[in-house]
Amino acid sequence: MNVTNNTNTTVNATDTISSPGNDSASIKNEFMTLMIAQIKNQDPTNPIDGTEYVTQLAQFSQVESLEQMRANQSTSMVIMENLGVVQSAQLVGKDAMVPASEFNIDNLPLEGKTYLENAVEALSIDIIDNNGEVVQTLEMGSQEAGDIGFTINPEALGLPPGDYSIVANTTSGDVKKTADTFIKAEIEKIHFISASGMMMAELGNGLGTISVLEISEVS
Repeated sequence: MNVTNNTNTTVNATDTISSPGNDSASIKNEFMTLMIAQIKNQDPTNPIDGTEYVTQLAQFSQVESLEQMRANQSTSMVIMENLGVVQSAQLVGKDAMVPASEFNIDNLPLEGKTYLENAVEALSIDIIDNNGEVVQTLEMGSQEAGDIGFTINPEALGLPPGDYSIVANTTSGDVKKTADTFIKAEIEKIHFISASGMMMAELGNGLGTISVLEISEVS
């Protein structure tokens, strides 16, 4: 920005004023300094219209207010994230039912459920070992629509510790389908991913890490 005095001498703003910062307050201070320089060097016979300065000053004030609002929003987001971490930390040690079909078992029973959109004539849960072989099948019979719980008892079913998967098969007349399955496991750890703003839960029984939004129920 250049300012001109009454002898038509050009004054370069960069010769008298240091470079401002990027924040709105620094820009506003720079504007005020330049405005004062222009007023001092204006032509007395042709004074500068003051309303232009008032308008520009008002605009800078609006920018400063918006900058303050953004700063406040950023602070609020940090507070909300911290509160979310604290609240979610209370889930550690509790059991969560999450969408899953692969898991590992030791000698303890494992609870799960399947969700049926409609009533079925027959429901069966195939338990598959890490070689892809069906080693056991839980026959659940006819079922109404909704959540259908089941338990995998390794001792009763003769299943050694290891990695397994399940498939829920349904039959309605001649129509055969598979249904969504869920497995219950202990929440071992909660952590927050700043880049995505997502709260994650690390689960036992080999279920890995999932978003807390995927948890179906907590007990």
